Amino acid sequence: MQLELRHLRYFLAVAEELNFSRAAERLHIAQPALSAQIRSLETQLGTELFSRTTRKVDLTPAGQLLLADARDIVERADRAAAKIAAAARGERGALRVAFAAHAAGEASTAIFRRFAEEHPAIELELVESATLEGLQRLVVDHEADAAFAWLPILHDELESEVVFSEPKSVGMHPEHRLAELEEVRPEDLEAEPIVSSWEHYSPATLAYWLGPFRSERTPIDLQATSVDECLSLVARGLAVYVVPESAQRFYGRPDVVYRPLVGVGPASVALVWHREPQNAAVEPFVEVTRAIAGIQKPAR
Repeated sequence: MQLELRHLRYFLAVAEELNFSRAAERLHIAQPALSAQIRSLETQLGTELFSRTTRKVDLTPAGQLLLADARDIVERADRAAAKIAAAARGERGALRVAFAAHAAGEASTAIFRRFAEEHPAIELELVESATLEGLQRLVVDHEADAAFAWLPILHDELESEVVFSEPKSVGMHPEHRLAELEEVRPEDLEAEPIVSSWEHYSPATLAYWLGPFRSERTPIDLQATSVDECLSLVARGLAVYVVPESAQRFYGRPDVVYRPLVGVGPASVALVWHREPQNAAVEPFVEVTRAIAGIQKPAR
């Protein structure tokens, strides 16, 4: 035996109103149609659910038994439908946001806070990537819904919105010869060992971060993956490390000093998301990011 949800809704309306006319009005159907649906339900169950007279409608014992279960079933069905509809509108569920190192920094904190306030039913899940380029790949492969990524953007599948830009700096040992300078220029780095994630850098990433003083990795340059690994080599005086200016705040340590890198372009962070997102929560997250960053929504 299979009970249809609509039959339970009809039953509940009559049980709560104890009047077929009022129940029909509530359901926006004709009274004869409602009576026919109730008779169909009673036939299916093999018992009467209501005792009817010209003056009064009452629940039978069988109707009393069905009432609690019918309410529970209909309420659960309505909650499930509401969850699905809300998820489709991006109003509940989870949003996976990827990051690498300290990308977006203070800006991401403000964005996460505003998003949580405006969309409390959506849980933010942070997904970390060890490399800058792996970060964007997470979004391309739909393993993350969005990401705060340092430029350049490497994939045509991604939409992006620059959140902020900042100058670049050079990290070095306090006794390094360049530490005596107030600022470092590209020509100062041409003969210096540079530590970076060389094995993970595309030509575009290399040009964006190190182009003015490196066209490719040289024999003196050192490979490391994480920020901590790079800084460890810098602290031992084995290399210098090109970073965004904010790295000094997030990765400050007494055995590493930073000097401004002048004569080069800034480092920019963008929110990236897939051109064909699989999560409806991406759109409101993008809107919150634009609001925090003061970005006007592009005209369509």
